[in-house]
Amino acid sequence: MPLSYDDSGGTGPVVVLIHGVGLSRGMWAAQVPLLETEYRVIAVDMLGHGDSARPPEDAGLDSFADHIVAVLDHAGVDRATFIGFSMGALVARAVALRHRSRVEALVLLNGVFDRSPDIRSTIMARVADVATDGPAANIDGAIERWFSPAFRNVNARYIADLRTSFVANDPAGYAVAYRLFATEDCYGDAELSTINVPTLVATGEYDIGSTPAMARSLAARIPGAVCRVVENARHMMPVEMADATNALLLDFLATIGCHQPSLGD
Repeated sequence: MPLSYDDSGGTGPVVVLIHGVGLSRGMWAAQVPLLETEYRVIAVDMLGHGDSARPPEDAGLDSFADHIVAVLDHAGVDRATFIGFSMGALVARAVALRHRSRVEALVLLNGVFDRSPDIRSTIMARVADVATDGPAANIDGAIERWFSPAFRNVNARYIADLRTSFVANDPAGYAVAYRLFATEDCYGDAELSTINVPTLVATGEYDIGSTPAMARSLAARIPGAVCRVVENARHMMPVEMADATNALLLDFLATIGCHQPSLGD
């Protein structure tokens, strides 16, 4: 199975970054340079993204979780903290439930959980569009949901590059991933109470697809989980609100003791 990932930083605790559907490990450009000063950072391309293998048509979230663990095995890593964004948060959840012994801690950013009927209806319509027109079917609408108008105006080059890379996704792999993102928001619902590692659930105040209500509901199902809502943030919080996201991550990692002492400590 082709594995596509970056492995950077030193010999500190391992942090695994899992991107959202249609994106790639490159989405963590604002997080990796900061995290790798204290942690070993593994940024993964999910199945069907980047240079990773295409998932089979009948793949489930378990397949995506197993792929992440295959990356850990390839990198010689036993346990890690998993940080997932959007669909990556679903995949991180699946890793936590399917491969419990590999998980030190869990961060679920801008994830989905128990969608309302209205939101579910909307996203299922997008699944049908993707089946017909591929990744190009929903990228323009996604960009409007993901970023504030102010960010889009100031970062036109970034938005253009994102649109180009998004549309270039393998249509078959993207369709599989998007279907799972749309339908598996309640994955592992009955087992969430058995997650026994430190967990942070966070989203943006104005994230209409991964709402604060979803984040609070998900956090309430995981014993001891902390929930944070970032003010004025939309969906692509790690990009548009990088400073706030980085502060959340560093604070959580320090709080749980996932800290590699420097020589001066």
